[in-house]
Amino acid sequence: MTLAMLFAPATVAAGARAQVATCEQGPVMVGSGSPNWRRSSFDAGPLGVRANPLSQMSKTRNGQLVTKMPALVERGAAVVLRVPPRLRHRVFLYYGAMRDGAGRRTTRIAGSPGFSEVEFRPCSTKPRTIWPGGIRVKGRKPVWLAVQVEGSPDTIPLSLGRPKPYSPA
Repeated sequence: MTLAMLFAPATVAAGARAQVATCEQGPVMVGSGSPNWRRSSFDAGPLGVRANPLSQMSKTRNGQLVTKMPALVERGAAVVLRVPPRLRHRVFLYYGAMRDGAGRRTTRIAGSPGFSEVEFRPCSTKPRTIWPGGIRVKGRKPVWLAVQVEGSPDTIPLSLGRPKPYSPA
């Protein structure tokens, strides 16, 4: 299987959940992050997450792993962060205005089933927009995501590494 097959852009697959995270709906973080954000991030085009985001995950009661993973997007075109179809049974994203099972707004990962793709629409008034968010992973196999910038046919891989539970030294 080639990388092109893994990251091929597609419409939202059956059963996949898509989310749109905007400046207006929020939540977005105060400030716009460092202009040198790439030095401490894994990046794919105009999108970045902190380096090694899966290195200190928390274990849930059912054995899944979760961690905070804010996403930064530079001002400009919208960006889609996508879980490749073959990982959608075990990788879930949490950004933007989420709803729990009863339809109430929540910020808790445990309260929402997560998304397989998130479209980030950065604030026009900030050089960079940062969304609080996170990721939930089943298992410990490596995780990668796909990033697609509005107007580009290309998909950029974003390798996050292997999930590891936090273990105090």
